[in-house]
Amino acid sequence: MYYIQFVILSLYFRESIKHKTIRFTTIALILPILAFVLLDYFVLEGPNIFNSYSVAAETFILIIYGALYFWQLLRDEELVQQSIFINSLPNFWYNAGIFIYHCGFFLFSLAYNILKLSFPIKGDSGLWTFAITFGAGIIQLILLFIGVSKVKKSHT
Repeated sequence: MYYIQFVILSLYFRESIKHKTIRFTTIALILPILAFVLLDYFVLEGPNIFNSYSVAAETFILIIYGALYFWQLLRDEELVQQSIFINSLPNFWYNAGIFIYHCGFFLFSLAYNILKLSFPIKGDSGLWTFAITFGAGIIQLILLFIGVSKVKKSHT
């Protein structure tokens, strides 16, 4: 499921990012990540557990794509010449939601192996990890809603 999400978001970033090398990289990374997902599923962690290694790798790559898209928006001369504010673009809000969610989820996917250990975790670090992940999910939904509200309605 997470791999399908990775593929769909990689295709989204391929269409959103203008730099040719990065566009090629988004497509080129799909098969190596599939190989790592299969390696993690069959060898590293197994089929009966949350495969946090591959999910953390996918999430990290999506965070990089999101940061590159923000960097592109900040350096886009066409937007400056046309006096378009980046917060008026729906893709800005979509990317902001995706970026914030994956930043929180990355923490969860990295900390999952610590959380699943048999000894008790001192303090509330497990609860904080879940709180950050769910908080990022709520923020993502709010930002996606703002992005949807920014889309110009077509007159039919």
